[in-house]
Amino acid sequence: MADRPVTGPDGPVTGPAGSVPDAEPGPAMPPFVHELVVQLRRRGIPLGIDDCVALRQALAAGFGWSSSSALLRLCVSLWAKSATEETLIRAAFSRVELPEWTVDTVPSDPPVPVQEDVGTVLPAPTDQPGAAPTPESPTPAPRLTPQQVRHALPPLGTGRSDRSLVLSAHYPVTERQVAQIWRGLRRPTRHGPAVELDVPATLDRFARTGLPTPPVLVPPRRNSTRLLLLVDRQGSMTPFHDYVDHVRRSIASAGRLDSLLVGYFHNTAGRSPDQHLLAELPDPFAPAIDPVVRLVAPLAEGRVYDDPELTRPRRLTELLATATRDADAVVIGDAGAARGGFSSSRLLDTVAFARTLSLSVRTVAWLNPVPPARWQRTTAEQVARHLPMFPLTREGMYRAVDVLRGRPAKLERAL
Repeated sequence: MADRPVTGPDGPVTGPAGSVPDAEPGPAMPPFVHELVVQLRRRGIPLGIDDCVALRQALAAGFGWSSSSALLRLCVSLWAKSATEETLIRAAFSRVELPEWTVDTVPSDPPVPVQEDVGTVLPAPTDQPGAAPTPESPTPAPRLTPQQVRHALPPLGTGRSDRSLVLSAHYPVTERQVAQIWRGLRRPTRHGPAVELDVPATLDRFARTGLPTPPVLVPPRRNSTRLLLLVDRQGSMTPFHDYVDHVRRSIASAGRLDSLLVGYFHNTAGRSPDQHLLAELPDPFAPAIDPVVRLVAPLAEGRVYDDPELTRPRRLTELLATATRDADAVVIGDAGAARGGFSSSRLLDTVAFARTLSLSVRTVAWLNPVPPARWQRTTAEQVARHLPMFPLTREGMYRAVDVLRGRPAKLERAL
């Protein structure tokens, strides 16, 4: 394959990285590869030296040399981990100065050159009956160079779009980062048929019996983590809908959890029946409800929704009955921080909601999309004193996963 000529729009070229290298270290990567990597890193695809080495080894093995499209397919297969990343890689390829080339093939029937006779005058057409028609010489079809094919615009009304123009949202965390964070929430247990070899047990049986015995098989390990995700919707959470949906989709598609239950609520999942406790506070103007927090009972008539539009209501106890006792719960909401106000009634309802969750699941963590600097003098500041609350950022999700894995959080007044 390396002996075949390669042609480009300006004449013979050697391909995207010189001649096909051997297994030994070959020439350096061309400049457009560095530009491509920089653009992809800006778009949230963390390419590194290992990815460039993998591309170089694939080129050394003979892949991606037939055309620029083959090189694009090679980079997509090596670097893309999802359909979104594949779209970004294809768009970045369209924006870099990539030389077009194809491997020439010998045509079976070479075209016959057409000679032009400039001194011959063609006779005028006649209308006499029976006159033989004048033979016409075939007109050769025009050929498009690779450069013309690359920059040709699609005709109007075809429905095709420019693949180089891709509008991608930039969130504080990418899909790959969310997947890496939540894959750390693992509780491996053995389930299913016994198909995995237990080497220590097999050797122990042979040492005890001294006879050839069948191997000991055990069920394979799998992640048994079950997660209950409760999302605050509408109202002050409206500006964060797209970001929260991005995090939820990333957890569901790449988190590798055993099960994921999602419920939605508005502000709180219900109103606490212990509103009279607010009148027993020694200082009604103080934001803390520490003197009566132990007396708050769980919600008896809580309500959540199965859809983000809040059109299909469901009892909170029914949703919690679906989740097992060894499940973990994560609440995503602003807890009043987006509006910048404080409400003792909302704080009481949130505490009752948290008590209901703590009786049905193993661990509860709260993720707040509002930055921590805006929690001060709001309901969220008081909720963070009773529940482990973290910002909905990369670091905040890491800390929330640590709490769900059993690492205790420092709280002023834990429930």
